[in-house]
Formats: sequence, structure tokens, C-alpha cells
Amino acid sequence: LKLNLLACAKMSYQLYRNTTLGSCLEESLDELVQTGQISAQLALQVLLQFDKTMNETLAKKIKNKVTFK
Repeated sequence: LKLNLLACAKMSYQLYRNTTLGSCLEESLDELVQTGQISAQLALQVLLQFDKTMNETLAKKIKNKVTFK
């Protein structure tokens, strides 16, 4: 039974959840929810904080930009 946490929080900066780090985080949170160690609401809050932090950090640290035509 996989949690559909992505559907719960449709935000434009969920891009980093498809990285290795984001995928591992989601899998770990899903396991914690399934075993009753944390609530689904807490798992969602962690994912939302991950999204926010990744975007803020990369916006400050990354100088190169890509433009698609």
C-alpha cells in the first residue's frame, strides 16, 4: 500500500522528489507511516519542507541557469 503523497501536495517545486534523495525520503516516510511510527500528515509535512528547502537552497547556491526554446 503505497501512499500517494505527491497527489496530496501539488506544488510546482516538487521537481526534486524525483532525485535519488527525494525518492529515498519518500520511501522512508512511506515505511514509517505503514509501520505506524509517524502519521501520514507528518510525512506530508516533511515532504513539503523538503520541497521548500531544496528550492531555497538551490536558488541561493546555483548560479547557472538553463533556458529552453
